[in-house]
Amino acid sequence: MRILSTPQRIALFLAALGGIVWLGGLIIRAAIGFDLFVAGTLTFKPDMPPLAQAQALRLFAQSAFYTMSGYGALVLVGGYLWLSHRLYWRLRGGLFIGGVLIALYIPIELWQMYYDVQLIQLIQYAPYNEFPLESAKALLVKRLTILSGAGPFLSMLGYISAVFYLIVQPMRMHIKE
Repeated sequence: MRILSTPQRIALFLAALGGIVWLGGLIIRAAIGFDLFVAGTLTFKPDMPPLAQAQALRLFAQSAFYTMSGYGALVLVGGYLWLSHRLYWRLRGGLFIGGVLIALYIPIELWQMYYDVQLIQLIQYAPYNEFPLESAKALLVKRLTILSGAGPFLSMLGYISAVFYLIVQPMRMHIKE
């Protein structure tokens, strides 16, 4: 068994840290979104005051920075590690499948990031008395309905499967020495 070099250990740490920040950001953003919408719908809560909606949208946009940077670290550094261990793909099938599952959903994440950047640009410097609430709400709904909602849901299932394959590695070949 090959031991990771020091740069590879640092890269593994950075990829894991990026993944933790990314997943944590997703959970925070889901909680903020749950506060904005009527449960199970994309209808904004009618009893929520506009200033409260504006503040929630600001928090959603501000957390996007951490989510995007964590995902970027995970994909770039994790991709480097994944490609540098090509020789192990045949022996550790979970390593190959986990990497492919993450790579499959990069376009969906980039498309969501596109809407996140638009939302950040829209509300970053807007004062509360001139907050573009309706435009920000429309962007948020557009971001959440990418591929009619199936894309983000399937990508989350793919990520859960990737974590399973990368950690458990059910298809790992055991070579007898």
